[in-house]
Amino acid sequence: MLQNTNQKRIRDVLMDEKELSEEKRHARAKIANNQKSTICDFQCAAYFQAQIFDLKLSEVFHSFRYVVIFFCGYDFSPQSKKDLCHIEDHTGSFVEYGALPIVITQDRAQIHLIYATPGRTNDSLAFQPSFVLASDSADRLIARAYKSVDLQTHDIQRTVIILDPNLHILFQYKIPHQKYFPMKMILNCFEQSYNNKGAHI
Repeated sequence: MLQNTNQKRIRDVLMDEKELSEEKRHARAKIANNQKSTICDFQCAAYFQAQIFDLKLSEVFHSFRYVVIFFCGYDFSPQSKKDLCHIEDHTGSFVEYGALPIVITQDRAQIHLIYATPGRTNDSLAFQPSFVLASDSADRLIARAYKSVDLQTHDIQRTVIILDPNLHILFQYKIPHQKYFPMKMILNCFEQSYNNKGAHI
Protein backbone atom coordinates (compact mmCIF):
# COMPACT_ATOMS: atom_id res chain seq x y z
CA MET A 1 0.00 0.00 0.00
CA LEU A 2 2.85 2.39 0.89
CA GLN A 3 4.54 1.60 -2.42
CA ASN A 4 1.33 2.35 -4.36
CA THR A 5 0.93 5.64 -2.47
CA ASN A 6 4.51 6.67 -3.25
CA GLN A 7 4.07 5.75 -6.92
CA LYS A 8 0.87 7.77 -7.12
CA ARG A 9 2.54 10.80 -5.53
CA ILE A 10 5.43 10.71 -7.97
CA ARG A 11 3.11 10.06 -10.92
CA ASP A 12 0.76 12.93 -10.02
CA VAL A 13 3.69 15.35 -9.79
CA LEU A 14 5.44 14.26 -12.95
CA MET A 15 2.42 13.76 -15.17
CA ASP A 16 1.38 17.36 -14.67
CA GLU A 17 4.19 18.10 -17.11
CA LYS A 18 3.19 18.54 -20.74
CA GLU A 19 4.12 15.48 -22.78
CA LEU A 20 6.72 16.13 -25.45
CA SER A 21 6.10 15.53 -29.13
CA GLU A 22 8.01 12.60 -30.64
CA GLU A 23 10.52 15.03 -32.11
CA LYS A 24 11.21 16.72 -28.77
CA ARG A 25 11.52 13.42 -26.98
CA HIS A 26 14.46 12.57 -29.19
CA ALA A 27 16.12 15.92 -28.70
CA ARG A 28 19.38 16.24 -26.83
CA ALA A 29 19.32 17.04 -23.12
CA LYS A 30 19.56 20.74 -22.42
CA ILE A 31 22.05 21.93 -19.84
CA ALA A 32 21.85 25.35 -18.18
CA ASN A 33 25.01 26.01 -16.19
CA ASN A 34 25.09 28.53 -13.36
CA GLN A 35 28.25 30.28 -12.20
CA LYS A 36 29.42 27.21 -10.28
CA SER A 37 30.17 24.10 -12.31
CA THR A 38 28.61 21.94 -9.62
CA ILE A 39 25.20 23.61 -9.93
CA CYS A 40 23.40 22.57 -13.12
CA ASP A 41 19.78 22.49 -14.18
CA PHE A 42 18.86 20.15 -17.01
CA GLN A 43 15.97 19.07 -19.16
CA CYS A 44 15.70 15.64 -20.75
CA ALA A 45 13.35 12.85 -21.79
CA ALA A 46 12.28 10.55 -18.97
CA TYR A 47 10.12 7.51 -18.28
CA PHE A 48 7.82 6.77 -15.35
CA GLN A 49 4.91 4.34 -14.98
CA ALA A 50 4.39 3.63 -18.72
CA GLN A 51 4.71 7.33 -19.68
CA ILE A 52 7.47 9.15 -21.53
CA PHE A 53 7.61 12.86 -20.74
CA ASP A 54 9.88 15.91 -20.54
CA LEU A 55 11.65 16.25 -17.19
CA LYS A 56 13.13 19.53 -15.97
CA LEU A 57 15.18 19.12 -12.82
CA SER A 58 14.38 22.47 -11.20
CA GLU A 59 10.62 21.89 -11.52
CA VAL A 60 10.82 18.72 -9.43
CA PHE A 61 11.56 20.87 -6.38
CA HIS A 62 8.06 22.34 -6.53
CA SER A 63 6.95 19.12 -4.84
CA PHE A 64 10.09 17.49 -3.42
CA ARG A 65 12.65 18.72 -0.94
CA TYR A 66 15.57 16.83 -2.45
CA VAL A 67 16.50 14.93 -5.58
CA VAL A 68 18.72 11.86 -5.46
CA ILE A 69 20.36 11.28 -8.85
CA PHE A 70 21.74 7.84 -9.56
CA PHE A 71 23.97 7.74 -12.62
CA CYS A 72 23.91 4.15 -13.84
CA GLY A 73 25.19 2.06 -16.73
CA TYR A 74 23.27 0.84 -19.75
CA ASP A 75 19.84 -0.77 -19.44
CA PHE A 76 19.70 -4.57 -19.80
CA SER A 77 23.17 -5.04 -18.30
CA PRO A 78 23.66 -7.29 -15.25
CA GLN A 79 25.00 -4.35 -13.23
CA SER A 80 22.00 -2.25 -14.17
CA LYS A 81 19.57 -4.89 -12.91
CA LYS A 82 21.40 -5.12 -9.58
CA ASP A 83 21.48 -1.33 -9.22
CA LEU A 84 17.83 -0.79 -10.10
CA CYS A 85 16.64 -3.54 -7.77
CA HIS A 86 18.68 -1.96 -4.99
CA ILE A 87 17.25 1.50 -5.71
CA GLU A 88 13.71 0.12 -5.89
CA ASP A 89 14.12 -1.43 -2.44
CA HIS A 90 14.85 2.02 -0.98
CA THR A 91 12.59 4.29 -3.06
CA GLY A 92 9.84 4.32 -0.43
CA SER A 93 12.32 5.58 2.18
CA PHE A 94 13.56 8.34 -0.14
CA VAL A 95 10.02 9.56 -0.82
CA GLU A 96 9.22 9.56 2.90
CA TYR A 97 12.12 11.96 3.39
CA GLY A 98 10.82 14.19 0.59
CA ALA A 99 13.43 13.05 -1.94
CA LEU A 100 12.69 12.01 -5.51
CA PRO A 101 15.03 9.32 -6.88
CA ILE A 102 15.99 9.77 -10.54
CA VAL A 103 18.08 7.18 -12.37
CA ILE A 104 20.00 8.57 -15.36
CA THR A 105 21.53 6.36 -18.04
CA GLN A 106 22.74 6.77 -21.61
CA ASP A 107 19.68 4.94 -22.98
CA ARG A 108 16.82 6.66 -24.78
CA ALA A 109 13.47 6.91 -23.01
CA GLN A 110 11.97 4.37 -25.43
CA ILE A 111 14.58 1.86 -24.27
CA HIS A 112 13.68 2.64 -20.66
CA LEU A 113 10.05 1.84 -21.48
CA ILE A 114 10.93 -1.58 -22.87
CA TYR A 115 13.37 -2.32 -20.07
CA ALA A 116 11.03 -1.23 -17.26
CA THR A 117 7.94 -3.06 -18.54
CA PRO A 118 7.82 -6.56 -17.00
CA GLY A 119 7.33 -9.22 -19.66
CA ARG A 120 8.05 -6.87 -22.56
CA THR A 121 11.21 -8.86 -23.36
CA ASN A 122 12.93 -11.79 -21.71
CA ASP A 123 15.52 -9.38 -20.32
CA SER A 124 13.13 -6.69 -19.08
CA LEU A 125 12.95 -5.95 -15.38
CA ALA A 126 10.74 -8.22 -13.28
CA PHE A 127 9.15 -5.14 -11.62
CA GLN A 128 7.83 -1.75 -12.66
CA PRO A 129 10.16 0.86 -11.12
CA SER A 130 8.77 3.28 -8.54
CA PHE A 131 11.43 5.83 -9.50
CA VAL A 132 12.06 7.95 -12.60
CA LEU A 133 14.29 6.71 -15.42
CA ALA A 134 15.84 9.65 -17.29
CA SER A 135 17.95 9.76 -20.45
CA ASP A 136 21.26 11.52 -20.91
CA SER A 137 22.33 12.61 -24.38
CA ALA A 138 24.66 10.62 -26.60
CA ASP A 139 27.53 12.91 -25.61
CA ARG A 140 26.72 12.57 -21.88
CA LEU A 141 25.94 16.25 -21.30
CA ILE A 142 24.30 15.70 -17.93
CA ALA A 143 26.87 13.21 -16.67
CA ARG A 144 29.72 15.50 -17.77
CA ALA A 145 28.15 18.47 -15.99
CA TYR A 146 28.05 16.43 -12.78
CA LYS A 147 31.54 14.97 -13.30
CA SER A 148 30.10 11.46 -13.59
CA VAL A 149 31.88 10.25 -16.73
CA ASP A 150 34.63 7.65 -16.86
CA LEU A 151 37.54 9.47 -18.49
CA GLN A 152 38.89 6.27 -20.03
CA THR A 153 35.72 4.75 -21.52
CA HIS A 154 33.71 8.01 -21.77
CA ASP A 155 30.69 6.10 -20.46
CA ILE A 156 28.66 7.22 -17.46
CA GLN A 157 30.40 6.47 -14.18
CA ARG A 158 28.15 5.06 -11.48
CA THR A 159 27.60 7.96 -9.09
CA VAL A 160 25.00 9.13 -6.57
CA ILE A 161 24.30 12.83 -5.98
CA ILE A 162 21.91 14.58 -3.59
CA LEU A 163 20.67 18.03 -4.65
CA ASP A 164 18.71 20.69 -2.77
CA PRO A 165 16.21 23.17 -4.30
CA ASN A 166 19.04 25.61 -5.02
CA LEU A 167 20.67 22.89 -7.14
CA HIS A 168 23.55 22.68 -4.71
CA ILE A 169 25.28 19.33 -4.55
CA LEU A 170 24.96 18.24 -0.91
CA PHE A 171 26.45 14.79 -1.32
CA GLN A 172 28.33 13.05 -4.12
CA TYR A 173 29.88 9.60 -4.18
CA LYS A 174 31.40 7.64 -7.05
CA ILE A 175 30.71 3.94 -6.75
CA PRO A 176 33.71 1.58 -6.82
CA HIS A 177 33.58 -1.24 -9.37
CA GLN A 178 31.12 -4.02 -8.43
CA LYS A 179 30.05 -2.21 -5.26
CA TYR A 180 26.49 -1.22 -4.34
CA PHE A 181 25.16 2.31 -3.98
CA PRO A 182 25.68 3.38 -0.32
CA MET A 183 21.99 3.50 0.64
CA LYS A 184 22.63 3.59 4.38
CA MET A 185 24.95 6.56 3.97
CA ILE A 186 22.39 8.37 1.79
CA LEU A 187 19.51 7.75 4.18
CA ASN A 188 21.66 8.85 7.11
CA CYS A 189 22.04 12.23 5.37
CA PHE A 190 18.26 12.67 5.32
CA GLU A 191 17.84 11.38 8.87
CA GLN A 192 20.43 13.84 10.12
CA SER A 193 18.64 16.65 8.31
CA TYR A 194 15.29 15.75 9.93
CA ASN A 195 16.87 15.43 13.36
CA ASN A 196 18.17 18.97 12.93
CA LYS A 197 14.55 20.13 12.47
CA GLY A 198 14.70 20.86 8.79
CA ALA A 199 18.25 22.12 8.55
CA HIS A 200 20.07 21.47 5.29
CA ILE A 201 22.20 18.35 4.98
